[in-house]
Amino acid sequence: MHLKRVYIRKAGGELASEACFAAWKGFLSKGVSLDFFEWDELTDRQIRLDRSTMVVGGTVAVHMALKQIGVPIPDPLGLPDDLSEFRGRRIWKTTLGEVRKNRDQWPIFVKPFAVTKAFPGRVINSDADLERIQHVEDDVVLLAGEPVVFRTEWRYYVHKGEIVGIGHYAGDWSLVPDAETVRRAVAQYHSAPVAYALDFGLVGNQTLLVEASDAFALGAYGIDAVRYATMLEDRWTQIVAE
Repeated sequence: MHLKRVYIRKAGGELASEACFAAWKGFLSKGVSLDFFEWDELTDRQIRLDRSTMVVGGTVAVHMALKQIGVPIPDPLGLPDDLSEFRGRRIWKTTLGEVRKNRDQWPIFVKPFAVTKAFPGRVINSDADLERIQHVEDDVVLLAGEPVVFRTEWRYYVHKGEIVGIGHYAGDWSLVPDAETVRRAVAQYHSAPVAYALDFGLVGNQTLLVEASDAFALGAYGIDAVRYATMLEDRWTQIVAE
């Protein structure tokens, strides 16, 4: 499928994020027709969307666009079963209500499983930690895990089974995950979409998977703009064709 147009989000007249800037630069170089939208224009259905019109603007914006054109929202990649050997800690699904009741599980790292923007991932270690998410309902499904401290975190961009970019985004830049471990993870991720990112970090001296992220709404950390735009385009095309 050929994209007819790409809509990129602005906020107050400016590109909304570094990812939006990278997408604009990349699609401009690729010669794709570009336009822009503000948040209210999307929520009020003022932009004409279809499967050949792509939206760039973060997870919530892309989810809303997919709903408007009747395309199911993909499940978050999170910590895929294919890559369980690279987690280095126990991971399970639970609800916020269970976390609130079962204090014997604390400290526990939690992040929303499907409602990805309900709150940022955090460690629950006290009532004060729960108070920060007191607005979230008990039945929200969470991905829970044993807390670990990453000394450094790097993002590996993967397109059609090949690592095409890498960027450092947290911790000590001078520490780098083991390259062979990352390569093995990419090779073992058999259920992977056409484009995605793997975040890896170091816990002590051990290279562990932080999480996988889908390319339909992906932070851009130093990746070449044309490669980034191509990843977004191919993943959008895959999603709307399913």
